[in-house]
Amino acid sequence: MTRFLSEADVRSLASMPLALEAVHAAFRSLGSGRGANIPRDRLFPGIDPARPTSLQVMSGALPEYDAMGLKVYSTAAGGARFLVLVYRASTGELRGIVEADWLGRFRTGAATGFASSLLARPDSATVAIIGAGGQAITQLLALVTAMPQISHARVWSRSEERRATFAEAYQLVSGQRIPHLDIEICGTAEDAIVGADIVIAITNARTPVVRGEWIRSGMHVVGAGINRADVAELDSDVVSRADLVVVDHLAGAMREAGDLIAAHASGHFNWSRAVELGAIVAGTSPGRTSQDQVTLFESQGIAIEDVALATLLLDRAEASGIGDQLSIFNS
Repeated sequence: MTRFLSEADVRSLASMPLALEAVHAAFRSLGSGRGANIPRDRLFPGIDPARPTSLQVMSGALPEYDAMGLKVYSTAAGGARFLVLVYRASTGELRGIVEADWLGRFRTGAATGFASSLLARPDSATVAIIGAGGQAITQLLALVTAMPQISHARVWSRSEERRATFAEAYQLVSGQRIPHLDIEICGTAEDAIVGADIVIAITNARTPVVRGEWIRSGMHVVGAGINRADVAELDSDVVSRADLVVVDHLAGAMREAGDLIAAHASGHFNWSRAVELGAIVAGTSPGRTSQDQVTLFESQGIAIEDVALATLLLDRAEASGIGDQLSIFNS
């Protein structure tokens, strides 16, 4: 039987520690050479140019979890619809189908939190969050879960409404008020960034909102909002200032990391500098080596993260009897 988990099921089962566990396992598997990941493919049917739609598919496998699967989603004017299909790698059995909007928010945040715990200075205390939508909330939740020493978050968004409601929305998602975390709403991106230890860009900007002139030695920067080659949220000076450039998956980054693609085109970056996060986890490439380094993590979101988290959610669902059993491929 195949288990189906709805968005409501996922919300009841998911936690940020679980997402961090899944992401760690995904990058450990990639770094060891056992895991596999296939970058996103996009199909544009072009039926109505005034109302464009797309179908996007990406896949990955973790032998350690006996899991392989794919994430598939459609985009349209009304939004995106996400599913993750998880198969048992040993038998090919379709183990589960998981609705994956909430899952995607948690795994995207967890990738930032996990990477930052490896790449940011250990004494980091202040984070600048550029963007204030739903993804920004889980970025901050993941960071403070992975790095509990974070005590101050500065938030800026182009949306005045989202700026005004961010702190309340964060509390609703996190489920708790963190006494030591001060959330400050800033009037400009520069105000949020200057003096921060960590900078996270999680926007849908088409032109850069983070500028190299605001980056200081020792900072850790995350570009997590862009997975298209033709847009960028970090300007090329940010990339050129980075002493260490880390990507979630090199083949995918070369196709859709708009920040790095633009910097390469302008001569500010060479792909030979890019290091995969899995290699740092495996110890085959060094991470941060000094307090003064500027580190950059480019996160496009990769399928092995989705498969890992979906698998752990299915484990929890089976243990607690959550979800619906579907008769698929059964006579």
